[in-house]
Amino acid sequence: MLIVAKIALRNVIASKKRSFLIGLVIFLSTFILLISDAMMNGVERQILKGYDNLQASDVVVMWDSLKKVGNDDTTRLLFLTNNSFDPKKEAENKRATDKLNSYLDEHKSEVKAYYPLVRRNASLVNGNKKDSQFSIFGLTEANRKFLLESRTIELSQGELIYDDSNALAISRAKADEYNLDLGDKVEIAGLSIDGKAVARQFVVKGIYANGAGWDNYYGFIAESAARDLFQYKPGTFDIAKIYLDDAERADDFAKDLDSVLTAQSDVLRAESSSEASAMFPMMAQNLKAVFNLFIFALLFIIAIGLRATINMNLFERMKEFGTIRAIGYSRGQSFAIIFFEAFFLSLSMLCLALVSAFVLVQIFSEVGVYLGDGPLSYFGGESIYPSMRVLDVLFALVIIALFALLSTFNPGLKLLYQNITDIMAKRQKRVFLPAAIWRGWFPKATTAPSKDKMPLNR
Repeated sequence: MLIVAKIALRNVIASKKRSFLIGLVIFLSTFILLISDAMMNGVERQILKGYDNLQASDVVVMWDSLKKVGNDDTTRLLFLTNNSFDPKKEAENKRATDKLNSYLDEHKSEVKAYYPLVRRNASLVNGNKKDSQFSIFGLTEANRKFLLESRTIELSQGELIYDDSNALAISRAKADEYNLDLGDKVEIAGLSIDGKAVARQFVVKGIYANGAGWDNYYGFIAESAARDLFQYKPGTFDIAKIYLDDAERADDFAKDLDSVLTAQSDVLRAESSSEASAMFPMMAQNLKAVFNLFIFALLFIIAIGLRATINMNLFERMKEFGTIRAIGYSRGQSFAIIFFEAFFLSLSMLCLALVSAFVLVQIFSEVGVYLGDGPLSYFGGESIYPSMRVLDVLFALVIIALFALLSTFNPGLKLLYQNITDIMAKRQKRVFLPAAIWRGWFPKATTAPSKDKMPLNR
């Protein structure tokens, strides 16, 4: 078998043009599959990142009014005007908040970050234009740092400011829609916690790059300015976000915290990220599922292409294999040459495709793949940052390797089960492969050997 493998390796090296054509098919198939997987991983991660870091978190702490809103409502965590705390239950709210703080202090070894937020629906007013699809996000130094370092918010112009009571940051989509630029003044109008109409002027000092459509509704102002605008007392919040060291424990942590919070009162509740919204986690999964259909279609095309390429290659080499058979090589040895050629080509091309895709993904995971601000931005933003996953890479490599190797079986065996004289003359007759293989391996089961006929060469 070692000699056969050496012959196959020599054939691959000697026949550069032939090896290049087959190798190119394997390389392109693997490369496209790896890049496509990485892109969809980026889409899935972008959608979930925007949801987890802007709307939810590992564990979301909310007031009972928000808890009553069904998690199939897509705006549940986007707009919170009527779903915040009830100011008439001040004492009860204070006890619930104290209980929350006490629980977090007891479990501080599990908590990575805790952000109680002022998050309230408002209107962006510029002259005669008024946009009610606008959500104020109160910035502190800690959550500003988190949003920038996690690349949830990427600035297009200006700054994201947390310590200037007049500063406002809006999305590029809002800036373009209302012809706003840095230094322009706009009014933010809304309702206070008591239901009174409030309004205040802010200066645009930051414009952030568009994310998915629903991630462009946020207006970032200093938390102190948000509290002043909506008349919140110290210690109050609309929603609290808890990030854990072990995100896999989010469901258990949320259930335990919720049971503690509801022991005496149900004004404050806790839910995990997966429980807080049915839409956004499912959207990421559905996009991946739709992509998998594309992958299966691509794999089918790859399988056909590989088989056709190898079939054509073997037809052109009929005389070569006729000569090999004529000098005494068995069908098994001849097929092993074909198989090892495919194996060596697959191994080299898979490695080359993996290295090429990995380098490309590493580059674009930093700079992003620009999609624009149109409908494609709903895949997670204007730019997608691809990423590779070990299981996806292994799947791609294994499946392409199997296709390449299995593609040798049918055309290779059909060629080798021809008569040697037909192979030498490049005549390929129809062969019913199962019957031919059966006759080759069990000649006595089909015909009795005669004196002038030798059994078929195995």
